[in-house]
Amino acid sequence: MRKHIRVLPFLLFCFLTLAFAADTVLTYPANGKDAMVRFTIGKLRQVNSNAGQTDYLGEATAENVSSKTIPSASFYLYLLDKNGKRVGEGYLEITNLAAGQKAKIPVTAHAMSAFASMELQPQHLPSDEAAKVKMHINSKPAGASVKVDSQESGVTPAVVPIPLGKHTVELSKEGYATASTPVDATDPAMPAGIDVELIPLTTDTIVLRDGTVLMGNVTSMTESSLSITAKGKSTRVSRSKVARIVLGQPRSASKTQRSLKAK
Repeated sequence: MRKHIRVLPFLLFCFLTLAFAADTVLTYPANGKDAMVRFTIGKLRQVNSNAGQTDYLGEATAENVSSKTIPSASFYLYLLDKNGKRVGEGYLEITNLAAGQKAKIPVTAHAMSAFASMELQPQHLPSDEAAKVKMHINSKPAGASVKVDSQESGVTPAVVPIPLGKHTVELSKEGYATASTPVDATDPAMPAGIDVELIPLTTDTIVLRDGTVLMGNVTSMTESSLSITAKGKSTRVSRSKVARIVLGQPRSASKTQRSLKAK
């Protein structure tokens, strides 16, 4: 009889060890109704312990169990002790996960004491935002301002999330002609990219009769007036006020210039 009693604690220990080592499956929402995503979290491994805090690393499989693409979502991963008290936390994030698709994601967490279970708490959930494509936008030379559908979107090289559909990307850089190109974002699961070579503008000089000097790009010229654009701003000048016009060559070409005298 004593032998059986001694075996029981050992068997219980083995059972708890196996249970703790098994993958943890968490679904959001937890009740399973209209579930959006399911995480299968492998055993977390200890990587550091300092001042009472233990850091963990691991890997999880995220599965979109809904019928719609998840553009982005993030969750807190709470670590709980055997009494259900929170003793630590981690973080899970998914982006552009199509319906039925699975993806491997890293798991980082820390805890102040031993944990026995986990639970999810949402940090950011997708609303009605459209799925987006990560568009890699490059220019030659780099450093061009990017606009997507007239909205400021950074400076090249840039990675811009673009909603599905057709859009217009505009690149501008001082000293270069503004470039505009259509893009069609079709697959949120696949990154896309465009590369644009900017064309140097000419450097023109307008000398007015009062001594004022205007430098930029002459965009139009008639017998009565001319227009010059500098730093994105266009200025129209009457030819009667112009003393001299110096039309330049593209900055990448010859520096030779030719001069036109005002009539």
